[in-house]
Amino acid sequence: MSTPKAVLFDAGGTLVTMDPNRFGDLIEPILGVRPEADRMVQAHYHAMAAIADNQDVLAKGSEVWWPWWLSQFMQFAGLMPDPEAVQALVDNQGLWRWPLPGALEGVAAIIEAGYQVAIVSNADGTVAQDLKAAGFGDLFDIIIDSTVVGVAKPDPGIFTFALEALGVEAADTWYVGDSPLFDLGGAEAAGLAEFVLVDPFGLHDGYRPRISRIDELPALLHA
Repeated sequence: MSTPKAVLFDAGGTLVTMDPNRFGDLIEPILGVRPEADRMVQAHYHAMAAIADNQDVLAKGSEVWWPWWLSQFMQFAGLMPDPEAVQALVDNQGLWRWPLPGALEGVAAIIEAGYQVAIVSNADGTVAQDLKAAGFGDLFDIIIDSTVVGVAKPDPGIFTFALEALGVEAADTWYVGDSPLFDLGGAEAAGLAEFVLVDPFGLHDGYRPRISRIDELPALLHA
């Protein structure tokens, strides 16, 4: 495992998750309930594992697979995936603003150690604003949002924007994300040196390297 020059991060499920307050404001008028924050965090990773096991839904396009994913997420969070509630989530932006434990501290430590850092995320065009709202400020050297650049993971082309902006080679770059489908697949196709899976609930026990939270990453980088 070679030491990289740059570390690229996914955003949702890696550094941030959906804000339970904003999420609750959207669904409570429809379902009459608000979500439990801890259960929402678990639901994210279970829903990501579910779509990795049901890749046929991706072929139907984002207009199908994104509502499908949200329905899975709501079920894992103990909520009824009512079509009206799902559509309310589809129609709204600015949801991914809840920092995951250890994420801010981990990114700060990696920057302090001298690594370049960037975001490569499948997002809705608001990932830069969402990360700033979550407390990350201007920590990242570059932020690549799939909606902005018009390419989404697992297409390896999305990584080219970050590599060129940082002036680094794929062979000198690690990627950190939570999805074996979108993140691992994209990183491997782009030829990145290493992919580190964020797996706080042990859903992918056989995968290595694997961390449960971002503040575990500096030790892995220096191993």
